[in-house]
Amino acid sequence: MTPLPWHRDVLARFLAQRERLPHALLVHGPAGVGKAEFVRALAASVLCERPRDGLACGECDSCRWFSQGNHPDYREIVPAAAIEDRGRGTSRESEDGETEAPQSDKAKSLVIKVDQIRDVADFVALSTHRGGYRVLAIHPAEALHAAAANALLKTLEEPPPASLVVLAADNPARLLPTLASRCRRLALGAPAREPALAWLRAEGVADPERALDNAAGAPLLARELATPEESELRRRVLAELAKPGGADTLAFAPAIERGNLERFVFWMQTWVHDLVRARLAGEVRHHPDFDAALRRRAQASDLQALLDLDRSLSDARGLASHPLNARLVAEHLLMAYNRATIMHSRQ
Repeated sequence: MTPLPWHRDVLARFLAQRERLPHALLVHGPAGVGKAEFVRALAASVLCERPRDGLACGECDSCRWFSQGNHPDYREIVPAAAIEDRGRGTSRESEDGETEAPQSDKAKSLVIKVDQIRDVADFVALSTHRGGYRVLAIHPAEALHAAAANALLKTLEEPPPASLVVLAADNPARLLPTLASRCRRLALGAPAREPALAWLRAEGVADPERALDNAAGAPLLARELATPEESELRRRVLAELAKPGGADTLAFAPAIERGNLERFVFWMQTWVHDLVRARLAGEVRHHPDFDAALRRRAQASDLQALLDLDRSLSDARGLASHPLNARLVAEHLLMAYNRATIMHSRQ
């Protein structure tokens, strides 16, 4: 697997000491910089039988198996909700021969369960198929259930030889401390602006500059945010927040559903970040196309109330994937926004 352009040097430096690889690695950094892609490129390079400059050659048997998704010495664990259904919408046959309906999105787990960790016990304990390394990748590591984290901890405390466990996390502070302490850390930041823009243009993003601003410099997140559906939601949310009289809470909140709650919170959060930056530094970062509206709202806002709102938004974003009443969450956040901005200016 070819690494993303801004990861190539980082990966090459890490693999330059291949003979001293750690038994566990924690890759962390902002959402949207390509941590999962880095982990897969790392795994492909570690497993490669004829690496070039430390990186996967892309031609050996190991690389071919990896690209086809069936390398015997590689496992990847993610929440069930992140696994794309094969044959979506079709029934499948269970082990006892009974026909089962496809699992609904609601039924999918949002966490990594202890059974998923136990299921790879033999993979970790037995000899490798090719006589080289084995790699176990887990992401996002924050999704590990407490019982799953404890089960994984046992492996990290007594690591088998020639094994590499790689965790990827947006927020390593949310991991079990004893788990994080047994991993070497590798931070991945956002790339320089020009390489990121070049990659976005190559990916066909129509307005890469604005997309990258929206994503605070994270290219993969920028590509996601540039889709027509995301752009339309952004336009609607920011237009509501930019209204001189404040957001119309009761009229707008019903449009927020569980499926778009997390992104609604994200757009609110980036807007509030820009309000704080405009108030303190006289500049905006995420939404320069709303510069005038942000500056007006910033001058009318209470700084402490904005900081309190940012904490509430962070909490709401962490819970957005849970079975919450999206409309009530949106109402609560929009009312808090109005109190921090419009209502304060009238005092």
